[in-house]
Amino acid sequence: IAPLSTVVPLTAVFVTRPPQNWQPPPLIPPLSRDPLGRDHYWFVRPVDSNANNQGLFYYPYGSDGPENNLRIHAGIDMPNPIGETVRAAGSGVVTWAGDNFQDTFSYGNVVRIEHDFGYDGQPLYTIYAHLSAVLVVPGQVVRAGDPIGLVGNTGRVSGPHVHFEVRMGEDFYGSTYNPLLWMVPYVGTGTIAGRVLDRSGAPVMDADVTIREFARGLVIDTTTTYIFQGTRIDVNSDPAWGENFVVGDVPVGRYDVIAVIDGERVTARVNVIEGTTAFVELRPGGGTPASP
Repeated sequence: IAPLSTVVPLTAVFVTRPPQNWQPPPLIPPLSRDPLGRDHYWFVRPVDSNANNQGLFYYPYGSDGPENNLRIHAGIDMPNPIGETVRAAGSGVVTWAGDNFQDTFSYGNVVRIEHDFGYDGQPLYTIYAHLSAVLVVPGQVVRAGDPIGLVGNTGRVSGPHVHFEVRMGEDFYGSTYNPLLWMVPYVGTGTIAGRVLDRSGAPVMDADVTIREFARGLVIDTTTTYIFQGTRIDVNSDPAWGENFVVGDVPVGRYDVIAVIDGERVTARVNVIEGTTAFVELRPGGGTPASP
C-alpha cells in the first residue's frame, strides 16, 4: 500500500521554507519531574519549533469555541501552512493512514499511532488529522520525530492545521485526554492545571480562567474549563491530576489564577517550575464579589 497522495499542489517552499517565527526549543521527553510522579510528558510536539507548534488559545481542549458554536474539542489544533511536516509524537506502529477515519469525514486524512508504551497498563494512541498528505502506511514502525504527514485542510476545517489527540485505554472518540499534559513544554516553561469547582464541589463547566503574572500584573493567557456532557463521547480529566482546565507553556515564575464562580472572584497563586505541572483548585468561599 502506497502512502496517500494529495491533489493539493505542494511546493518546496512550504516544506523547506526557512524559519519564520521560532518557538523556544521543547524539553526532551520522556519527562516527569513532579516529586509525586504525576507528570507524564512523554510525547514530542508533532510540528517543528520553526513552525507553529502551539495550540489555538481560543479553542482549547474540552471547549466549544469562543462563541459556544463549535463541537466539544477532543484535541488541540496547531495552525500552519499546507505542507508543513507533521511528526510522530512517540514511537509505535501506524494503525491508520488515510481518510474516513472511524467512519467520519470530519477528520479528513488521518494518521493514528499505537505507541509501544502505555500508561498504568493501558495503551496510548495519538491521532493526527486534516493532513494534506499521508507519508506512512498501516503497519509501519515509526520513531518519535519521524515524518508521518503534511499539514492540510482536509475534512471539516476552517483553515489548514493539524488536529492532535491523545487517547488512552480505547481508540475511541470518548477516550481522549488533554495533550498539553502529555506533550513536553518548551525550555523555560511549565504547565498550570487545575479544577474550578462550585460551592458544592462540582466541576464548573465553560468557566473563564485567567492567568496573570504576579510581578507585573499582566495577563499572559486565558482559557475555559472543560464541558462534560455526560455521554460516551465526553472529554476526560487526567487520571493523575483530575483537572478541568490546563494552560501550557507558561514561562517560569509566579502567577495568579483567577475565575469568577457563582458571582465570586476566586484567586489562587502558583509557582511555575520548568517542565512540571503546577496544580491549583479554585472554589468559592471567602473570595471577593465580582464586579457588575
